This record gives sequence, C-alpha cells and structure tokens, in this order.
Amino acid sequence: MNTMSLEVRKNVELELVARLKQITSPHLALKAGKNKLSLLVEKEKLGEIYVQHLTKADGYYAGMEIYICEAFSFCTNQSPPYQSRLLNTSFLSKSSLSEEIKQFGDELGGIIRTPAPQDISTAVKKITDRLKLLYLSKAENCILGTTLLIDDVLTEPDSYAFPFLTILFAAHKNNLRLDSELLKKAFATKSIYGNKQFDLALASKILNPKDK
Repeated sequence: MNTMSLEVRKNVELELVARLKQITSPHLALKAGKNKLSLLVEKEKLGEIYVQHLTKADGYYAGMEIYICEAFSFCTNQSPPYQSRLLNTSFLSKSSLSEEIKQFGDELGGIIRTPAPQDISTAVKKITDRLKLLYLSKAENCILGTTLLIDDVLTEPDSYAFPFLTILFAAHKNNLRLDSELLKKAFATKSIYGNKQFDLALASKILNPKDK
C-alpha cells in the first residue's frame, strides 16, 4: 500500500513538472521545477507558486510567496508605524490550507487528494488549472500593480504584508481618485487598516485630487 502510494506520488510529480513547463504568462518569465513554478522578471526571481504533498491528509496543497515587487518597495518606503501582517519576509504569502471555502481544494482545508493510478492525469490537470486561475493570476496582478490587485487584497487582506498600503499603491499607479467607487468600497473595509489615522492621512496626501 505504502509502496503503491509512493509510486503514485512519484508519477504525479513527474507529470506535474511536465505540465508546469507548459504554463506561460505574457507578463512574467516562468521556470518550472519539482513541484514549483518560479516567477521571474529579467532573470530576477520575484517569488514562486508551489504544490506540496501532505502525508497526513494524503493530498496536495498549494501556496505562493511573492517577495520582491514594486508594490512592496512602495509600502516599505512609506515607513508605516506598524509591522507586516505576515510571519515571514514576503509581500504576499498564501496557502490553500487556510481556505475558508473550496477553491484550490476539493474539500475544506485546501487539499486535492492523491489520486488513484488511473486518475493521475486528471488530478494533475486539475492542480495546474487551479494554480493558473487562483495563484498565477494573483501573482500577475501583484507584480503589475493593476486595479485587480485592490480586489485581491479586499478578498484576503491577511495574505498581504501591508494590505492598506498595497491598495494605496495600486490606486496611485492607476490614477484612481480618493472619491472613486473602488476606493470608497476599499476604505470602508475595516480589516485592511494597519493604523487608520496614519493610513487615511497618507491616502489623502498621495491621492488628493488636484482640482479640488
């Protein structure tokens, strides 16, 4: 049973590397390795998306770390009077194990079970499709600093080191006004603030409409 399970895992991971190699992005260079996809711009590694096997649950979970990006530099340059929300030094840190609804996982807890031998290809396709949909898209939004990054932060603020400042970065980069609908929605979300007084004063300074 154990040998069989190890054999299946080996075959899953071989097929996974082959499928990861086929994933492309118009915005990032991607380098596939064992159970992971490195994200690069001009040969500099900005982060990675990974898949890990969890023996206890006999399945795979996914995660992502982004540790270099323009948004992160912007956040730290504001010298906020509070610490990063993350327990590591990343800008964005996310794992399917903390999913509260089924997204990457087939069940709560963010796990895709180790498949039966005849279902390996289906399982690997499911893993890579969900990595593209749920992780690569967020990595691109993060690195490009699009307005979609604002929605990403609002959906899961605790995955970002500085959620409010990240929203402010995307707003500034995309010339959003302080009174835009997207920012009104964002600023009404209590969970994004690090220090509300500091955050809102900074937003007024950076985004204040010139024509008022």
